[in-house]
Amino acid sequence: MPRLSDHLPDIPGALKRVLPGDAAGSDAAPAAASIDEVNGDGTAPSPSSLQASGAHKKPGSFLTYAQTQLDGFDARPLCLVDSLVLSWLAYFRLTPALEAARTDEGIALHELMRAEDFDEMFGTSFDADGSRELLFAVCASPRFRSVRLTRLRFKTDADVEEQFAAMTFLLPTGEAYLAFRGTDSTLVGWKEDFNMASSCPVPAQEEARAYVERVASSVAGPLYLGGHSKGGNLAVYAAATVPRTVQDRVLAAFSHDGPGFPPAFLEGEGYRRVRGRVAKTVPKSSVIGLIMDDGADVRVVESSGVSILQHNPFLWEVEGRDFVYADGLTASARYLSSTIESWMNRFEPEERRRFIDTLFDVLGATGAERFADIRDDWRTSVPAMREAVDALDPEQRECVGEVVRALARTATIDKVADAAGNLLDGLGSKEGD
Repeated sequence: MPRLSDHLPDIPGALKRVLPGDAAGSDAAPAAASIDEVNGDGTAPSPSSLQASGAHKKPGSFLTYAQTQLDGFDARPLCLVDSLVLSWLAYFRLTPALEAARTDEGIALHELMRAEDFDEMFGTSFDADGSRELLFAVCASPRFRSVRLTRLRFKTDADVEEQFAAMTFLLPTGEAYLAFRGTDSTLVGWKEDFNMASSCPVPAQEEARAYVERVASSVAGPLYLGGHSKGGNLAVYAAATVPRTVQDRVLAAFSHDGPGFPPAFLEGEGYRRVRGRVAKTVPKSSVIGLIMDDGADVRVVESSGVSILQHNPFLWEVEGRDFVYADGLTASARYLSSTIESWMNRFEPEERRRFIDTLFDVLGATGAERFADIRDDWRTSVPAMREAVDALDPEQRECVGEVVRALARTATIDKVADAAGNLLDGLGSKEGD
């Protein structure tokens, strides 16, 4: 059976398993010095503008990797950072002018360079400026520019709350990388990530499995699967559920801060067969990537972002051809992860979905579109969340209040975290019922 290490020589050593609540082991990679904080939500300079100014040359990001690593795939096989680059391209929303991307022949990546399409292509991404710079980099790079984008598939079904998008990148070495689009940075997108981890399968997961089967029937070479956020979950699900003949062709399934799965899925024969080929990366203050367990080895990446905003991979640190690895998860990430996992494990799937709906109704009471908005206007948003929690029935108040308090402490920093947490103290208790 293929081993991940056989095909990813740039991953140093065995993947180290890091679980919520674990202390960093003595063999963990030493932490690298962090670069100055960069907020990718538009309130501060984007990573791309910092690169243009010549600041913060090391460590860089997956953008600087694409700009500087010019050797072809025939000289150096696909690595973890390549996977993140291709996963991020799956977020690009292609216009009808690029209809050929839907075909088996597809288009070369450099054909995406259409300035008239940029507003539509990048408008909803985490970092539109960074995404544009990444496109410039891959179109110019001898490593990426001849890669062909093929078999674009996009589907939206409001009735079943499904959004699915995938594309296949044909590498010049004969391998194919199947990239699955993740969720956006809105509260709605995060809710979808929570729902995916609480019930399995969901329609998008079944679409991912069917997509891999279709591509495998028309592509002869080895396969990589990958994605960021929801896309990582879809990649792992598909790898575990496709027929054995297809599964044996999968060299690796990459999940970049993607949510995990319910225990029953992890205990299945299909997942056990591919577990050793699942490569998961999370930032040190991960939230989405720690929702439920993957049962897989996890590498924790240094990030220059603030807490919950580290889900934006433009803030993940890269040096040379690999990520900069942290000693382990931050205390706030471990706290939030254990809180959410404890809460999830109390209920059956249908109850979980109901509580997720309630949780995001409480977050939505702030009027915020993104978690960054809740953080930036915490003096208004925290009281609004408390008022919404107080209106719940006792059982909901206990569970949802506990998670909201954990989110508030994780999504803010320093004295703001203490102040926000103090305002929410008492949530989750039954005093006064």
